Amino acid sequence: TYRYHGHSMSDPGITYRNREEVAQVRATRDPVDRVKKYCLDTELVTEAEIKEIDKEVKAEVAAAVEAAKAAPPPEQSELWTDVHVGQSKDFFMRGPDISTSSGVYGTNR
Repeated sequence: TYRYHGHSMSDPGITYRNREEVAQVRATRDPVDRVKKYCLDTELVTEAEIKEIDKEVKAEVAAAVEAAKAAPPPEQSELWTDVHVGQSKDFFMRGPDISTSSGVYGTNR
């Protein structure tokens, strides 16, 4: 995959590459655009259907964002839920400070 943006707020993403490179990759290798083009080229969908799908997806994402903003914050214990597939409750994960860590130190499964 290709990251269009930096790794964090402190990394604008243009320190180690220029804007032209990012724009060129976005124009030629964007996976969503490639799938849209394939579906149109093979006549699996029409342009109107693509626009309708885009509209529905944007509405679904907007609704999910609003629901997330309106929801109460999860319990701190949920921070560690479902981070790794098949992890035991003893799996150790270091928190931002040791008091917020989860699991048993030295356990990696």
